[in-house]
Amino acid sequence: MEGASNFALATDGHIHNLETGKPLARRWRGLRYWSSVTCDDGKYRQIAHDTLKVPPQGLPDEEMRTIEDYPDYKVTPYGAIWKYRKTPRRYYSTPFLVSTKDIGEKEYVRLSTEDGRRHWVRMEKIMAEAYPDD
Repeated sequence: MEGASNFALATDGHIHNLETGKPLARRWRGLRYWSSVTCDDGKYRQIAHDTLKVPPQGLPDEEMRTIEDYPDYKVTPYGAIWKYRKTPRRYYSTPFLVSTKDIGEKEYVRLSTEDGRRHWVRMEKIMAEAYPDD
C-alpha cells in the first residue's frame, strides 16, 4: 500500500497487517470502507479501501508566513490560513485549512493563542501584518 507498506488489501476485502497477518477493523462511511493504519512516517491515519493510498499530509509547498501572536498558524500571500502545529485529535496531527466567517462586512478567522485563548481576528489585520509590503 502506498504510504503504509506494512498493510495490504486481501481478497476478502479487509486490509491486513503484514507483520501480524491479522485483518484490521473496517467501517462503512460514505460510499466506501475505511480502516485505520499506522503509516510509514509513524502517524496513525484513515485509509479508504478503494484508493489504498495514504492521502498527502503536510503543508503545501508554497510561500507562507507565521501569524504574529498565533505561532500555530501560517498564512499564504493569497490569504489561506493553515493550522500546522498542535492540531486537534480529529485531524490526526495533520495541518488543515482554517475556515473564515463574514461578520458584518469584514472577513474573520478564529485563532488560538499559545496559551489556548481563542480570538476572532480580521483577515485584513493578518494580511497587513504578515505581508506589509504587498
